[in-house]
Amino acid sequence: MDPQCVLIDGYNVIRNTPSLTAAERHGLSAGREALLAQVIAHFRHTPHRVVVVFDGDQASETVHPLRCGSRSQVIYARRGETADMVIVRLAAEERACGVSVVVASDDLEVRLGGASYGAAEARAADVAHALNAAPRDVARRARHRQAVRESWRRDVDDADDGAARGHPRRGNPRRAPKRRCGERKGPAF
Repeated sequence: MDPQCVLIDGYNVIRNTPSLTAAERHGLSAGREALLAQVIAHFRHTPHRVVVVFDGDQASETVHPLRCGSRSQVIYARRGETADMVIVRLAAEERACGVSVVVASDDLEVRLGGASYGAAEARAADVAHALNAAPRDVARRARHRQAVRESWRRDVDDADDGAARGHPRRGNPRRAPKRRCGERKGPAF
């Protein structure tokens, strides 16, 4: 897996993902924290650099480290500059360094701006799906269980051959049925 730079349009992803929108109803910072928590959990063990960009209101651009990998950051755009402009600028800088870039936003202008520099595009739904997906080992085990259950169902259907099923066996599975209990050898006390 080659390292990529993933640029996420923070508020765009929050407002286009139902679970994050629900968190944002409690406050703007609650929505941001919910997104950042999911990003940290998903990208913690990957080599990717993740940059989440939000619109800001400060005189200068504010950068905070993100605890999910080396050089991952949260950037708040400066007053007069939108997060969209920052994402396109960062995509151009990263592509100039030869890094593979993914721009995640539902804003067409942002995706086209990033694509003009050679960045791959991702929609907010793709980001939400990736952030909420089960870990690969858990998903693999679930697919295996599903395949085994399907195999068993096919085996049972093949064994029935249209015959009506009897009553399911009840009771202790380790104890012999009553009809075999009378066949015991030896003294019956």
